Amino acid sequence: MQYRPEKILVEERALEYRFCKKILQQYRHIQPQIIRDSDKPEEQLGDELTLTQGKRILYLKEFRGTAFKLCPGFSDDVLCCNYFVIDLIENCPLECSYCILQAFLNNPLITFHVNVESIVREMRELIETYPERPLRIGTGEHSDSLVLDHVFQVNPYLIEAFAGLKNATLELKTKTDFIAPLKGLKHNSRTVVSWSLNPEQIIRSNELKTASLENRLRAASELVCEGYKVGFHFDPLIHYPGWQEGYRQTIEKLFSVVSPDRIAWISMGTLRYIPKLKQIAEERFPKTAIFANEFIPAGDGKMRYIKPIRREMMTLVSQWIKEKAPEVPLYLCMEPRHTWSKLNLPCPSSPLNFEEYLSINTT
Repeated sequence: MQYRPEKILVEERALEYRFCKKILQQYRHIQPQIIRDSDKPEEQLGDELTLTQGKRILYLKEFRGTAFKLCPGFSDDVLCCNYFVIDLIENCPLECSYCILQAFLNNPLITFHVNVESIVREMRELIETYPERPLRIGTGEHSDSLVLDHVFQVNPYLIEAFAGLKNATLELKTKTDFIAPLKGLKHNSRTVVSWSLNPEQIIRSNELKTASLENRLRAASELVCEGYKVGFHFDPLIHYPGWQEGYRQTIEKLFSVVSPDRIAWISMGTLRYIPKLKQIAEERFPKTAIFANEFIPAGDGKMRYIKPIRREMMTLVSQWIKEKAPEVPLYLCMEPRHTWSKLNLPCPSSPLNFEEYLSINTT
């Protein structure tokens, strides 16, 4: 089911932007509430909003500051993939029990930064200062990249902008099958569409409002026919009874639908979370059991599975992937170098080498 806002708030200075005007025209049956530049949107709504209530409200505003930045997961403690993000959308209508946004975002509203052209212009200026450096840039850090595009209609604009860049690749990450806006575009092989994958049992119980595994893979296959390279993220790997068979079957299904030569990259990462997320998630999703496992505080401040669990999961999943696709770049998300070594994965010596490692399979 596609997202439909129940209420729209608009920052006064956002009214002049083209993307704002298009959205208001699309939802002209909803009378927007104008927010003065000095006001905070939550103050205009009266009672304190829960996260669930906030997701029903769309907030259109201008982004002030630097919207193009290094991934906030960057750390000296782990091998970073040097990923960059464009901050266009905050919050997500999907309901994944483990989603960090529940504990991370200060504003519960679905927020869209409508000054897209100026954000992209800023990004292009920075990219052009490093013409020989391959860059991966994503929009899925604070929301799913595709789930709201029927509202914002921003992905075709981004894809066309990246089509003219020689050294940058746009990654759109999703758990949906909302790919219609991406078809028929001249992407020039500069966009990779990626899916987060989990066994169907985890999708049904912990990734609510998302597409089924079958539909995600079908969508990936359709975009391959449109000339796109695709990516897949086994992140988070979730430990549950029968996980071995669940992930083995998921990998079998993936490679029965998508040929390895059309896959740009695959990543892995086990479930980790900041401590305050557990209470928030269990209150919002009382049936979830994924936090009832053996976790310990790690050096980065996150709770992680104990090492034997992490090691077994990543060893087996990487083995199953490499058996099917030995040439596809496989990387670990937010893991130290010694973990890469134990899994016999090629370990880039620096973030720049990481970019080169992942860029070899994008065209």
